[in-house]
Amino acid sequence: EESDELHPLIKMSYETRNFQLPILYFVYLFLGVPDGGHVFFYGRMWENESMQEKLRGALSVVVSFLTAGTLWYNMGFADFTVVCMVPWLVTSFWLFMVTYLQHHSDDGVLYTDDTWSFTKGAFQTVDRDYGKWINRMSHHMMDGHVVHHLFFTKVPHYRLEEATIALKSGLKEAGLERLYKQVDTPDFTQEIVRQFDENW
Repeated sequence: EESDELHPLIKMSYETRNFQLPILYFVYLFLGVPDGGHVFFYGRMWENESMQEKLRGALSVVVSFLTAGTLWYNMGFADFTVVCMVPWLVTSFWLFMVTYLQHHSDDGVLYTDDTWSFTKGAFQTVDRDYGKWINRMSHHMMDGHVVHHLFFTKVPHYRLEEATIALKSGLKEAGLERLYKQVDTPDFTQEIVRQFDENW
């Protein structure tokens, strides 16, 4: 759409997008964009779920809110903020950043419902190399993401590194190595700002 036609809230959200980075995982959990709510049960994430599964989800939400409320009440606002909310915001930023960068790249392709397939979508994800130690500490979830999308029911996370090596080798043998995307991203905190700024 043309920017003149956009709702004022969308325009404001666009102008402040990089300031939103620390809270976007929180927004995702509460509002559930694009898959459905994790706190309010709506959207495609819940479409075919049983009432028992929805009740489990509701119980989880209630327990989480009661725990947070109890901690807040007993610790006070300042201590709760320092001990619970600041680490939660850092973790939220990390989860949002990792997920966003795995699904966005400079050469990414967008498909319509008519042209998309599971395999095409999987090969539009990106393996990001954050450096040996960060990759290892995060169980290779960033540099083994393509395999995760292709074989999520078959390859456990502790086998992602081996499976990624096998995938690259198999694609090379088949002459399809162009399908695989890997980006060295040691400057990940700057890359998320750049990607989010350019591809929002």
